[in-house]
Amino acid sequence: MKYFVAVYQKLRNIYTSQSSMENDLPMICPSLRVYENEELELLKPPSLLNDDQKKALSIIKKQNVAYELNSVPISPNFWDLNPNNALFDIYRDILDKNSLKNLEESLDKVVANQSAILFDAKGADTKELKAYKKYRDTHETTVNNVATHLELFDGLDTDDEKTNWNDQLINLNNLKALAFSEWKVKGSKDLIEKELSRVNKNSDADLYLAMAQNAKNTFEAAEKTDVINNSSIHDINFIPYDFMENESGWNNMRLEKNELENLHTEAKNSNENLPSEILSIDYDESVILAVEFDYSFVHLKRNWFNKNFMLSQMFEWKEPKKISDGQTISSDFKLSAFPKTMILIKNLKIVLDPSITNDTVNNPNQLIYFGPLIMKQQLFVNKTNNQKFLKAVTNVRTIKSDQLNTLTRKTANPDAAKFTIPDPAPKPVAQPVTESPKVNPVFNNRINVGMMGGVRTMRPVTPVATPVQPQPTLVKPVTPIIATPIRTPGIFVPIRLPIQVQPTAANVQFKVFDKINNDPIYKCAISIKGTNNSRIFEIETNEIGMISQMIPVGEYSIELRVDDYAVLNQNFSVTNTNPVNLEYRLQREEVKFKSFFLIGMICERMPRIPMN
Repeated sequence: MKYFVAVYQKLRNIYTSQSSMENDLPMICPSLRVYENEELELLKPPSLLNDDQKKALSIIKKQNVAYELNSVPISPNFWDLNPNNALFDIYRDILDKNSLKNLEESLDKVVANQSAILFDAKGADTKELKAYKKYRDTHETTVNNVATHLELFDGLDTDDEKTNWNDQLINLNNLKALAFSEWKVKGSKDLIEKELSRVNKNSDADLYLAMAQNAKNTFEAAEKTDVINNSSIHDINFIPYDFMENESGWNNMRLEKNELENLHTEAKNSNENLPSEILSIDYDESVILAVEFDYSFVHLKRNWFNKNFMLSQMFEWKEPKKISDGQTISSDFKLSAFPKTMILIKNLKIVLDPSITNDTVNNPNQLIYFGPLIMKQQLFVNKTNNQKFLKAVTNVRTIKSDQLNTLTRKTANPDAAKFTIPDPAPKPVAQPVTESPKVNPVFNNRINVGMMGGVRTMRPVTPVATPVQPQPTLVKPVTPIIATPIRTPGIFVPIRLPIQVQPTAANVQFKVFDKINNDPIYKCAISIKGTNNSRIFEIETNEIGMISQMIPVGEYSIELRVDDYAVLNQNFSVTNTNPVNLEYRLQREEVKFKSFFLIGMICERMPRIPMN
């Protein structure tokens, strides 16, 4: 875990050296979040999507991710998603409950006394304002038609119905765009709104009214197209906006072992926005020589969010729960900070000690960890410098699967320190432990990985002269005594399966080719999940489109993914320990499979609100 913390600390230092904003709060994301290219792309405003199909999908699919990335921090030590504490829900509630009433009526009275363009000498609407209102109403009607059509989607069953629905949606959106154009040309939209803008700048009161009214109107417009599920408030403007499509905004970095150690020491000593629980988890990462990755700071801009109206002296808040005190990050306040910049990494590589063997990595009875990341069970070799390295699992469906969650619970972890696992057979006399003094005695029967990559089972530390009683058949809780930081054995962690049901395995060779020209497909990501067991594997093909993996006997589903090809899903069986050869052919299709790890979030601390 310490090298993962070191990576975060390095990126934190880079960001703070580039930004001098006093209220910026870099926060680690301890649970780690992985987002695929499509998930983030659909959050972009429709004007930035050049595919009509993606525009329709974005209306339907973007809600969940939007709630995650708008999660408001409630702890000073870390950021994590909290859909129950979303920025747009909090912001809308502030708009509804602030004490200034009848905003529209107040604005109309101010405008009526100061503008001849909007009202004649008798106080009646000018012809320009009448046209403005007429074409505005027509535009709102087209918006309502789109909203009504969206409600029909859940009732569709067949592909033909959905295709027809999508065609109608495109037509309705075109009508909406036409109505907006008429509003702009025939309804004097720019003239009226320019005059409103001029009038609103005449006093602080007008400015406050304009900001509050604009925020209120945004949410009211969103509600007309279903504020909960399919609204524009879920749109996010990313800067750089094209980080998903090319290398814009990305930088490569390699951290050697000495720098990783120094960064972790710096993080422990400064303890800035880092939970002490994370800093106390100290993996034995001696097999790691370096970490290489690409990183980017992606800014989140929301066209509906404007904190300035809350900073006005006119703003009043009479609710029991205060908005912010300008210092404390806590759930005791309504909006003490908000997320504004993602710290993303991709193409993560963990460079290993050269003595690590393929057998050490390719073990079906273990998971490989780098902090909260799960690594592929495959040893890669850089042909340029012969360095051995691991890659992270990037398939979001694999990471979120029940199988991986089950296996993760069965691996050794700090929480498992509360339990002792009996040895396969009782020992007449306990043996002293000399292999690894780093391992805390509460972690019984853990794997210890030394610099040579050897894997051996640890026994409990007990006095030599004390006889060992026969082990009970049931697991009994014990109270661990931990006087030093928690230490776990390393990045190679065994799956705690009952000894008597340890499965036998077969060597399965996978071959992947292009369906048209029979060329081997390089770097095809292969996800394997057990259908009658909880096993799971993540590997990828080499230059000749092949890869072998030890797979325990059982039934499996397989998913093959690689850029520019359609996903292929099939099933296969391993019935005994005999070698198995499987061959797959992929169909070319315009698809990109990119994944981004969100390891931290830059939040902005709100000033004291209300100001008075």
